Amino acid sequence: MKTAMKFLAHALVALALATTSCSKDGDVGPMGPQGSEGEQGLVGAQGPQGEQGAKGDPGENGEDGADGEDGNANVFFSDQFFPNWNGADTPRFKRMTITDSRFSQVINGDGAVAFVYWSTNNGTTFPLPWNSYNASGNITISRSYVLRGNDELWISIRKFGSDFEDTETVGKVGLVIYNQLRYIVVPSETLAAKSSLDYSDYEAVRAYYGISP
Repeated sequence: MKTAMKFLAHALVALALATTSCSKDGDVGPMGPQGSEGEQGLVGAQGPQGEQGAKGDPGENGEDGADGEDGNANVFFSDQFFPNWNGADTPRFKRMTITDSRFSQVINGDGAVAFVYWSTNNGTTFPLPWNSYNASGNITISRSYVLRGNDELWISIRKFGSDFEDTETVGKVGLVIYNQLRYIVVPSETLAAKSSLDYSDYEAVRAYYGISP
């Protein structure tokens, strides 16, 4: 009987301990440490920059063009000269002959024009042909030129009603210059390019081409 009671007592104690140690839901235990993740790999070093693609070779600069010829390069002015009546020399008619290969450009139609200028002692210059008149309007002296042959220029002077005076036909009397002449040969293309220039105006022509008086 004592043994049965003793066994029962132990059973009750065990039951009480079991009841005390277990709650209804049980307390949540502390969270365990997070499992370690695998180590992140190191970032690789940046690779070298690729070479820049080659540019196409630039075209070579063209050579500078040659300077164009001076538009006045082929224009020819003679020096001033005195009359020399080597073709005809009479009291009322005189003619001089001038030879210059440049006249062939005009005579043979190679594209040039000739002008002749006559200067007097008072500094006035007239392009030929040039006439002098009396008070009645009649011609007293005519001056003209013509191109002949291959390379000749004829300059003529004629007086009407009386003989020439020296001052009308002679280049220089004593220290005084009375008559001088000059001619100009202008290529046609230059003449066209300078169409605004009045070749009958000697002073304008001389100034334009920088010709000395």
